[in-house]
Amino acid sequence: MSVLPLEATLTYGPLFSRRLGRSLGVNVLPFGCKVCSFDCIYCHYGYTTVKTLTPSGMTFPTVDAILHAIETALRHYPHVDALTFSGNGEPTLHPHFPAIVAETRRLRDALAPNVKLALFSNATTAHLPHIQASLPDFDLPILKLDAGDPTTLARINRPAAGVTLDSILTGLKVTPNLIVQSVLIDGAVSNSKGEALAAWVAALDALRPAAVQLYSTDYPVPDEGVERVPPYMLKRIAAEVAERTGLHIEAFWW
Repeated sequence: MSVLPLEATLTYGPLFSRRLGRSLGVNVLPFGCKVCSFDCIYCHYGYTTVKTLTPSGMTFPTVDAILHAIETALRHYPHVDALTFSGNGEPTLHPHFPAIVAETRRLRDALAPNVKLALFSNATTAHLPHIQASLPDFDLPILKLDAGDPTTLARINRPAAGVTLDSILTGLKVTPNLIVQSVLIDGAVSNSKGEALAAWVAALDALRPAAVQLYSTDYPVPDEGVERVPPYMLKRIAAEVAERTGLHIEAFWW
């Protein structure tokens, strides 16, 4: 099945985001391959080329090149709503991620102070001290949680060696102003019903994030066994979980 092409530049957009408004994307990962600690069966960028929690022997964009691209983008688009770290995989895997984030915040404060700094992360590194130290720099730390039990994590997110559900939950617990993003799917593997859904709800209830954002698959996916959860079901799940937990939960779809 056809999937979306990888990003080919350090910054891209502005793009319209259902949650963030007009968003400038930042890709700090290598071009031409997907570097991630997950290999999610629903990823709109396709299967992971390099699946690892500790990348080595790869050429990442330099800090100077990334900051120059961000500065240029902010000077051209000072009135966007968000500057969002995402790109070709897991952005926190860049070996100099904390330094990039700190300097980006300085640039944002000087050039476009009203622009929110956002992060899309799969939370596999959020328990690491150097990543923990950089998370408060984000106005909108949006971290993934698709599973509340190890079996569902293994079947949907297919993590790299060294990634555990316990380490993910540990990182999520210490993230200030945490926004959880969850992708619910159905089909051969499902986290939208039964015991898998119940375990996910229990994990959210324990985490008590500032907000939860629910999605399903709105783009082409690499695994043909993945089925989209329709909007009416997302809305129903959001309402039921909000009533049970008291959390702020919102469903999004195209």
